[in-house]
Amino acid sequence: MRKLRIGQIAPLNVPIPPKKYGGTERIINALCRGLSNRGHKIFLFAAADAKTGGKIIPIIPKSLWTNKIKEATPYYSYEMNVILQKSPGLKLDILHDHLGPFSLALYGGLNIPILHTLHVPINKDRAWAYRKLNSKLISISNNQRKNAPRLNYVATIYNGTDTNLFQFNPNPKDYLLFLGELVERKGVREAILAAKKLKLKLVIAGRVPLQTQRKDYSFFQKYVKPKLNRGRIEYAGEVAKEKVSKLYRDAKATLFPIRWEEPFGLVMIESMSCGTPIIAFAKGSVPEIIKDGETGFIVNFSLSDIRGNWIIKKTGIEGLCKAVDRIYAMPEKEYRQMRENCRKRAEKNFAIKRMVDEYEKVYYKILRK
Repeated sequence: MRKLRIGQIAPLNVPIPPKKYGGTERIINALCRGLSNRGHKIFLFAAADAKTGGKIIPIIPKSLWTNKIKEATPYYSYEMNVILQKSPGLKLDILHDHLGPFSLALYGGLNIPILHTLHVPINKDRAWAYRKLNSKLISISNNQRKNAPRLNYVATIYNGTDTNLFQFNPNPKDYLLFLGELVERKGVREAILAAKKLKLKLVIAGRVPLQTQRKDYSFFQKYVKPKLNRGRIEYAGEVAKEKVSKLYRDAKATLFPIRWEEPFGLVMIESMSCGTPIIAFAKGSVPEIIKDGETGFIVNFSLSDIRGNWIIKKTGIEGLCKAVDRIYAMPEKEYRQMRENCRKRAEKNFAIKRMVDEYEKVYYKILRK
């Protein structure tokens, strides 16, 4: 098949690839590099500080958060204008959007197929717009489709990770790990409560919410900050990818007690790449990624159990603690097998090559129609 000219539309918040926080940006970087290595011509609409496979079409000199810019809307509106102006001259075969509804402004202005990867949950307003325009959508988990099952989904393509960066370790140390933004929906409070109840060391790594994220920042100040670096709760900061890999490798288990319908969750596949099992609440994509009893444990509780803090403490925390106890009670041979299961599952189902393969197939499928 002929090589393609592909435009990739990126968010402007953080550099590509991100130095620390930025799951979507990591996926864009991996996809651009993978496609470029296969001979496709990649044109990435992004901030000028991006460094990845293909040609950068700069929108702004530096990413928004680098310049501490709070109001993003004008910059994204300008990005759409640049895409409208530049795309015809680039002779693109297809545009691949990773941004969201802003790119819907391109419809009618370009005679180029547009594909949207949904990196965030679909609310009713976004669903309305995608439905009206019959947008071609990629979901990153099957669960993500739940709130809007009748949209024009082309495929579900799971995110991938570079398993060479997250190396397997059969012999971890004695601590639990929580990695993610330190906000309520990610379950950091539940991880702390479980570790304290079990009297186990917990290493926390992740981004502190910005003060402009008022609700998240207030939660962090009240429930998380007072617990950090107290007793067995250690805060490692918002760490770079080299240190992240070591944290995963050396952990006994990774806690992922999410309180929202997370569309994917890179933490799970990065942890599995290192052989570290995950203990997670049965929310979002968790049942699609974790094999319960084989690559970790899924903690089930009814939907009513997450409506109040007291109830989730009682049911969710108990479930987390029981799952951690099961990990620690495993005979060495059985536990090592679980770590090997994790690595094998990551390599088979969540490697970058598989992700790039599937996107490439979708591009050709769209262009044949």
